[in-house]
Amino acid sequence: MSALPTPQPRRRRARAAALGPAAPGVAADARRADRSIVLVGAVVLLVGFGLVMWAIADVVLLVFAGMLLAIFLRGFTDALRRATGLPDMAAFVAVVLALLALLALGGLFLGAEAATQFEQLGPRTREAWDKMLAAINSYEWGRALLNERNLRAMMPENQEWLTQLGGLFSTTLGAIGGFLIVVFIGLYGAADPGTYQRGFLSLFPRSNRERASMVMDEVGHTMRWWLIGTFVKMTVVGVSVSIGLWLLGMPLALALGLIAFVLDFVPYIGPALAAFPALLVALAMSPTDALYVGLLYLGVQAAENYIVSPLVDLRSVDLPPALAIAAQVLLGALLGALGVVFATPLAATGMVLVRTLYVEADEAAGSPAAAEGGAAAGEQA
Repeated sequence: MSALPTPQPRRRRARAAALGPAAPGVAADARRADRSIVLVGAVVLLVGFGLVMWAIADVVLLVFAGMLLAIFLRGFTDALRRATGLPDMAAFVAVVLALLALLALGGLFLGAEAATQFEQLGPRTREAWDKMLAAINSYEWGRALLNERNLRAMMPENQEWLTQLGGLFSTTLGAIGGFLIVVFIGLYGAADPGTYQRGFLSLFPRSNRERASMVMDEVGHTMRWWLIGTFVKMTVVGVSVSIGLWLLGMPLALALGLIAFVLDFVPYIGPALAAFPALLVALAMSPTDALYVGLLYLGVQAAENYIVSPLVDLRSVDLPPALAIAAQVLLGALLGALGVVFATPLAATGMVLVRTLYVEADEAAGSPAAAEGGAAAGEQA
């Protein structure tokens, strides 16, 4: 015995018949209103997300730095595992112990000398600055062009500039706490990356997880080679500057080379900042020494840009100079010194995401195979 139809659908049909079909203009206005509501909601969500990210930017950058360290360690771990056949955890432990041994040896042979030179660098820089001011103000045009009081205000007292340089690595959590956060995130992430990758992929629908996994692998592969390439370039610059300054008979060559090594992580801006104290120390000796030191830094940067970088960038992302500088200026204005430090890897990550999520997807959608598939689906429909 079939169930009797409820009267509710009959009443709806009767009401719709009495009202008649909706006017085309009314239906179009309703669709536009729905789209406007969706658009406003999307904008509100994006603005809210942006404000939250800006409020916790320091923490986000620390997490990103930890991820970079994990990718760096994982690259050496995978290479050692493939070369030796060691278990994954054994290869990871071997890599960490090898890096700690290198740091210990460096501290043993160079730590005391580097500490002594860094201690002398502040007073020498201050002395060089005072000599430069005196030389400029010995000329009438120099006194008219420059104001000694304003120039002295640009130069912090004693070794305060070293403290400000160290402030590049400080965050609201404190330099030591931030360093420990980066180290622990890097170690745990490199020790068991599969756990975190599966957890991240679980945020996506099942139909999109394969594509998300491919994008993650591409980002990890590119950033791994970018980090290795950046470390190679930093090492080349630091060693070249130290040896070059030593050959020129410059004092504090090791300290100035270490500064060049660290600041080379920030392209374009970092090398210019690294050359500044070296030029001041050389200027305190003589203008000729300053000229030679300037030529040395220019030569090292030319070799990095035209010889080392093209070879390294063959296996990593080639970031256009204008994009890198724009990212440094923008993130520096928004996030401060940490934004400048991590602007280049963030921009490189963004380039990989744009290429994998948009460019390659559009190319695949516009390929002849995709077009034939769409035509076949249309014919079947």
